[in-house]
This record gives sequence, C-alpha cells and structure tokens, in this order.
Amino acid sequence: MPNSSTKPKPRILVVDDEVGLATEISVALRAAGYSTRVETEGTAALKMIEATRPELVLLDIMLPGMDGVSIGRKAVNDYNVPVIFMTALDSLENKVEGLNLGADDYVTKPILIGELLLRVRAVLRRTGAIALPLQVGDLELVEDEYRASNAGVDLGLTKTEFRLLAELANARGRVLTKNFLLTQVWGYDAYEPNLVEVHMSSLRKKLNAVELPDLITTKRGIGYLIK
Repeated sequence: MPNSSTKPKPRILVVDDEVGLATEISVALRAAGYSTRVETEGTAALKMIEATRPELVLLDIMLPGMDGVSIGRKAVNDYNVPVIFMTALDSLENKVEGLNLGADDYVTKPILIGELLLRVRAVLRRTGAIALPLQVGDLELVEDEYRASNAGVDLGLTKTEFRLLAELANARGRVLTKNFLLTQVWGYDAYEPNLVEVHMSSLRKKLNAVELPDLITTKRGIGYLIK
C-alpha cells in the first residue's frame, strides 16, 4: 500500500523551441526525480502555465508565438510561478532585465545540464517546493520527513539528530561551529557546547550502526564537518 504521506514530484515545465535540447533537459530532470512537460511554442506554454501552475518553468526567451519575456512576466506576476530563463542572450543587460521581471535565475546557453540541475534544486528549495532527498554517497536525507537512510537502511534518527546531520550535509566541505549548530538546530544564541556534543555522540552511534563511522569529522576546538 503506498505511503499516504508521500508527496508528489515537483512539476517542471520546459519551454524551448529547440526540441532536442528541451528533450535532453526533460530526460535529465526526470532522472533527477522531477515530473516534466515540454512545450516548444510560447502561446501554448502560457496556456499550460495558467492551467497547471507548475512548481517551476525553465523558459527560453526567443520563442515562436509569444516571447519568453512576456511569458515570464505573466508567470511570475499573474500565476506566482517561479521561472528560470534559459537563453543565448548573455549580456549583463539581458540578465538584469530577466531578473528584474522577478525570475529566480538566468542560465545562458550552451546549457550545462549538471549546473542547471543544481540551479533547479536551489530554486525549488528556496520557494518551498517539495523537498528532494539530499544525497551524500549512499546516504539519503528526506528533509520534509526527517528521514535518513544509508543504502536503504533507515538510521532511526530523532528530529534533532536529523537536523544536525542535515546541516552538516548541506554544508559539506565546510566546518560548522557548535555555536552555529546551536543557533540553526535549537535556535539558541547562548553557547552550550555540551548540548551539541551529547546529540552528536548519539548521532555517531547510529552512523556507526550503518557502517558510516567516519562520515562526520571533528575539528578540535572548532566544530564538525562532512568532507
């Protein structure tokens, strides 16, 4: 029986009259866990935005039927739909114009699919769309469910342990101080390192149980990081 708490995939509308590129982007987005639809003509794209209100539109500027700037303006102002412009127009003036319309991002062609996926994820997280699992190797964090698993094995974390791990995973490669973690996880301004240390110890025991003993590194006197 399906889990009733499972949320639908974020819906992304890809609008570009280059059919090959639009298809390539759509395939990559689906592989990354999104639901997609492709439109190659401006007027049809706007009708689709109005009818379905997707979580995000990836929008070319130069389109047949109706230009992307006009579509983007209506998507943002009339339907409150986030937009990332994709275009060969790479001057500073073009970028400023697009962002001034209220677009969330502006990507120039040729499109680098890996970079585009990162930008898509950033916008969806920023706009409060359904959270996608955060991956660190085989470790997967589902942030809106406070669920962490390694290679499919659930870690059984408390919410506090999950928040600690998620902060470190989101900032991987950077050291997070105990004071920063207190503020982010507990909301405390006071410096109480023992609170962090106690929960970190419990978290590490659960990581050890799923063969991740070295995931979190301690920088003595500073804080913690995931490399």
